[in-house]
Amino acid sequence: MIQIAVCEDNAADLAHLRSLLCQTKILCDFTEYTSAEPLLLDLENGQKHFDLFLLDIFLPGRDGVETARRIRRLDEKAVLIFLTISEDFYREAFDLYAFQYLIKPIRPADLTEALTKASDLISAPEETLPVISNRQKLLLRLADIAYINSSKHMLCFHMQDGQQYVSYGKLDEIQAQLASGLFVRCHKSFIVNLIYVSRLTREGFYVGDTLIPISRTYAAGAKDSYYKRLFGMFQEH
Repeated sequence: MIQIAVCEDNAADLAHLRSLLCQTKILCDFTEYTSAEPLLLDLENGQKHFDLFLLDIFLPGRDGVETARRIRRLDEKAVLIFLTISEDFYREAFDLYAFQYLIKPIRPADLTEALTKASDLISAPEETLPVISNRQKLLLRLADIAYINSSKHMLCFHMQDGQQYVSYGKLDEIQAQLASGLFVRCHKSFIVNLIYVSRLTREGFYVGDTLIPISRTYAAGAKDSYYKRLFGMFQEH
């Protein structure tokens, strides 16, 4: 059963969302909050654990974006769905690796689709990549790999926490093993995880302060994947 936190201060919107959640066929349990502080307090004290967060952006006091930042620091795997009347915060949502961005009034079909996809993600087994580094066989979580670069038959796996693992191999062979659509080949020597791309410039992708080059050969496909990721979280109206 999926545990959902609903943080919404508007009484009418909360009642509408409650009705939709009660009608959904997705097996879930939800807890309601009308502001961020009680939710964050429950998380920080270990009183509650949630798989999915439905967050209104315009909350009293601490807004939904700042609340999401706090949640992300507490739980890097949390699935975040923003609820809002405006698309003005899509950049912040993208930077926080938001799963979805639903525009109010929320339509039943949109919420059902979002919950179905989120349920599949939450229940899916973790994907890993076997790597031999420093004579040790490791299983690297795909979700933790920020980017991979190759040089002279050596591969370097750069993890989101700053760790690096060096292994022998070819980037083509690694690319074939990356089933997740979030990994994009952007250069003959680089594969990047779009989850960790903070921005796209003329020079290339940025992962934090690190510039990942984009070559002409891979430019069209890499940029297309980036924009699909950027706007794919938003429902169509």
